[in-house]
Amino acid sequence: MFSVHRGNFGSQFLKKQEKRIQTRIEKYNDPERIKEELKNGGLSDYTKYKQKNLVPKLRKALHKIHTNQYGYCEKCNQPIEIKRLEIIPAAEHCLKCIKVNNS
Repeated sequence: MFSVHRGNFGSQFLKKQEKRIQTRIEKYNDPERIKEELKNGGLSDYTKYKQKNLVPKLRKALHKIHTNQYGYCEKCNQPIEIKRLEIIPAAEHCLKCIKVNNS
């Protein structure tokens, strides 16, 4: 595997991404919000979706940050675009590979 984006992005970017990811995990697993939803008839489809699909990807992204593998496409091993990572911190593929898959 390539060395992490530390050289490409710098440690400030990775710290910012780590914080962004942790904040999202906390948001989707907020016990008070979940308790309130359960009182009101059950978890919303939105919450269920985020917990089932997004939280695992966010945890995987955190693991990649901690193991110096964050920011590389899982298909072609090339760096994922910075803007994409800023918008989708758990992005697993670069835009080029996504376009190829959608063609």
